[in-house]
Amino acid sequence: MELRLAIVDDDITIQKILARIITEAELGTVAVECGDGLEAEKILQNSQVDIALIDMLLPGQDGVELIKILRAQGMNTSFIMISQVKNEPMITRAYESGIEFFIHKPINALEVVSVINRVKESRKLRQFMSLIHQATSHYSAPATEPRQTSEAKYKAAIYRTFSDLGIIGETGANDIFLMTELIGMNQRHTSETSYQLNELYGQLSQKQSLDAKTIEQRIRRAIAKALQNLANLGAEDYYNEKFQNYSTSLFDFKEVRQEMSFINGKSNYHGKINVKKFIEGIIFAAKHTN
Repeated sequence: MELRLAIVDDDITIQKILARIITEAELGTVAVECGDGLEAEKILQNSQVDIALIDMLLPGQDGVELIKILRAQGMNTSFIMISQVKNEPMITRAYESGIEFFIHKPINALEVVSVINRVKESRKLRQFMSLIHQATSHYSAPATEPRQTSEAKYKAAIYRTFSDLGIIGETGANDIFLMTELIGMNQRHTSETSYQLNELYGQLSQKQSLDAKTIEQRIRRAIAKALQNLANLGAEDYYNEKFQNYSTSLFDFKEVRQEMSFINGKSNYHGKINVKKFIEGIIFAAKHTN
């Protein structure tokens, strides 16, 4: 089903440029074009768009407030902020309002296409995580591809992600990979579509003849290291591609921000990790790697 998009910007030229890029790149249908924050609030409440590109500075109400209001209403829309602002506190405020990515002015067609495609992948990830406890088909190798080749590609994709996150040398990284294999195996050979982390730690314990608590600590240490490395990337360059790719797909962005605050000496507390979100994000990314 083709995605429906909205463009909210008070510059009619920007509206037309974005609409043309979306149409030519076949990213979806532009269902809404609007230039006022208050007007956009009313329209978007009833438009059921999948992705909304919203300018930060709008007449009526700014883009951040608009997004906060719409998200508070439980909309299933993904928000992209459009802005020429490069002030980090303002960018942080925008991310905390619930946006997924930034598109920077002046508009660059390649960036627009890349960001919208990443948001589309993020939406697929959310759907996958919702269905992971209801279906097993996501874990089956394609029928037309030899199983060995499929598994090799799957492993390579996961370890490439580990490399991007700077944890490929961590002992816990191998434990995480083994856990993804167990999840797939359990889903393929049993009727149970949900899983408990404690059960997986126990299975890994038997497989490796190690204490389950030790395995859990190694996995948590590796994920915490990944969070730290990612936060360092974001602190140096908010627009780093790896930072934007992984900060929302593998972690809660608020916790990434918390880790960045710790790194910058603005907080005494590290960001928190979610083992299940990290592992399901890793699985999803590997399954959708070309």
